[in-house]
Amino acid sequence: MKVDNTFDKTELLEQLSTAYGLPLQSVTFFPEGEDSYGYIALSENGEKYFAKASTAVPNSRLQVASLLRHQCDISGVVAPLETQEGKLSVPWQNFRVALFPFIEGKSRWDLWKAGKDFTDAELSQAAALLATIHECTDTIASDKLTVAKYDLPERHELHTVLEAPEQILPRNRYQKQLLEAIAQHRSEVLQTVERYDSLGQSATALQTPFVITHGDPTPGNLILDIENRLHIIDWDGICLGPPEKDLVSFTGERFEVVLESYLAERQNPVTLHTDIFGFYIYEWTINEIRDYGTKILFKNKDAQQNEYDWESLQDYLPPDQESMEDGIAAVQNTLGRHNRLPKDSGG
Repeated sequence: MKVDNTFDKTELLEQLSTAYGLPLQSVTFFPEGEDSYGYIALSENGEKYFAKASTAVPNSRLQVASLLRHQCDISGVVAPLETQEGKLSVPWQNFRVALFPFIEGKSRWDLWKAGKDFTDAELSQAAALLATIHECTDTIASDKLTVAKYDLPERHELHTVLEAPEQILPRNRYQKQLLEAIAQHRSEVLQTVERYDSLGQSATALQTPFVITHGDPTPGNLILDIENRLHIIDWDGICLGPPEKDLVSFTGERFEVVLESYLAERQNPVTLHTDIFGFYIYEWTINEIRDYGTKILFKNKDAQQNEYDWESLQDYLPPDQESMEDGIAAVQNTLGRHNRLPKDSGG
């Protein structure tokens, strides 16, 4: 959850209204997401839009999302709207702001919070949507996209967090708690990184074909609208990567439902690998430690944001390596039942 910034939103409203030629009358903060700021923009005729302000999303990612929606005709892709000048974002303060259609409905995360979940049919729909996106790789010129590497993004930030107990003094209670936790569990984090690096080496050696991946098809980014049509939002992490990068978000007790639908929808033969799934299972935990640790120690200026980030970090520090290994074993068993590949080493 993101806490709103203090900038005057009047300027944002004017910027969007002028750039998109829309009679917008209000913008309201939408407290979801982690790294960007989201707002619901309401027009005079009652039409809703979602405005996303970010400092770290290259325009090329928005372009590829737009091509997936319009060139590949994938209706489930929620792509940015074009300004009157044909651009996909506008400047505001130190951000670039993209405007999207607002999808009325419930995300999978909304359902989770209410003790519910997607049905098997809806999970299959999500898998088929990802397969369709992956199949469009050769249709779209994606040379400007980031290419995934089997290595930890911003590794230096993780090491800065792990060295912090010896380097800085806490300025608030959340920093104090975090520094104590890091000092206590540093060796466990380093062991987790060692296993992660081993999986990365194995994944690299496989040399599997890369596809256009959404990068983060987690529950908050999958929305069923009021007519039960599935939409996928948030293209911040779009890149060229292995299919496992997207499918790892569905590993769990109903992974087989997703796997069957995904493989059936793929027109080109595809082989999926346990060690690549394992790499991304480990990467999620390590990235959460790095990300929340960096925010609490060096970025956050708001106590409410610190509180949220500290609570979120509890799920990952100390890292539960036993649970991650169980997850990898379950993936291997599921893949084995589909006879798609021999068992990889290390998983």
